[in-house]
Amino acid sequence: MTKEKKDDLNEQQSFLNGHEELLKSITPEPEIPDEQPEAVDEVEKPAVTSEEQETPIIEEAPPVAEEPAPEIAPEPTEKTPVAQPLPKTKKPAPVSGPNKLGGKKKKKTAAPPQHSQQHEDLLKKQALEQQEVKEVLVFLKKYTKPVTIGLAVICAVVLVDKFFKTKRYQKEARADIALMNARSADDLQKVFDDYASTPSGPMALMALAREKFNAGQIDEAAVLYTQFAKTYGNNELAVQAELNLIACKASKGQQQEAQLLYGEFAKKHAHSYLAPSALMGKARCLETLGELDEARIVYEDIKVNFPKSMWSRQADANLKVVLGKM
Repeated sequence: MTKEKKDDLNEQQSFLNGHEELLKSITPEPEIPDEQPEAVDEVEKPAVTSEEQETPIIEEAPPVAEEPAPEIAPEPTEKTPVAQPLPKTKKPAPVSGPNKLGGKKKKKTAAPPQHSQQHEDLLKKQALEQQEVKEVLVFLKKYTKPVTIGLAVICAVVLVDKFFKTKRYQKEARADIALMNARSADDLQKVFDDYASTPSGPMALMALAREKFNAGQIDEAAVLYTQFAKTYGNNELAVQAELNLIACKASKGQQQEAQLLYGEFAKKHAHSYLAPSALMGKARCLETLGELDEARIVYEDIKVNFPKSMWSRQADANLKVVLGKM
């Protein structure tokens, strides 16, 4: 055998050994998949070049086929796709996942006592709720009728009160309009007759009495003022009606009685805005009766006690007249 043939055989043998190493490197354990591509890359480059260049030489040497031919027959280069088992080797890794999940399921099965306890608590809660519902239904059956009657009575009272309030407001509105439109004593008398129970009633009666007094009908005015005091004793105009009744007596010539009544009124209503008016009436009565010294004292009291009022200026003017007479 020539040297060249021996070299060729050695190269073929090294090529086969390289393929065997390639197969061994492909089928290793899946723990180091990253190293496989590197080994394949390193081996594939010389393997492809050697086959393309040297396979024709093998065909030219017939005697050599007896020794290495049986080893070349498997043609490992065509079976290199055996690398496909790599995905199969990767599958065992996720198999551990189900095992872990299985472990979790076992843990869950270990908790039934808690779930059973919660279930019992839920059943107890539902039983209590059903019992409460039954008690409420019994209560409603027992007290629904009385409660309904009570509500009906309350609603009726409210509706009736609202009805009468509406009627009263309407009546008061008509009374106000009638009082504003009154132009004579007859109109005022009609307002009082029709709307005596409204706020316009006492105002109409007071205005009617003043109209009578100004018209010289003193007795009729006195009657109306007396009627006002009896009918509307709690009204704010009752004090004015009392003072005007005293003025009626003074106008009728009852000076002595009037000056006494004026003095009593001023003491009784000392904090009223009508007190200085009553004192002024008393001083005039005394001046008419000729009791000038007593009239002077009353005028001076008005000036001292009510210095900033209009009555103070009036008292000062009347005081000068009294002092002139004296």
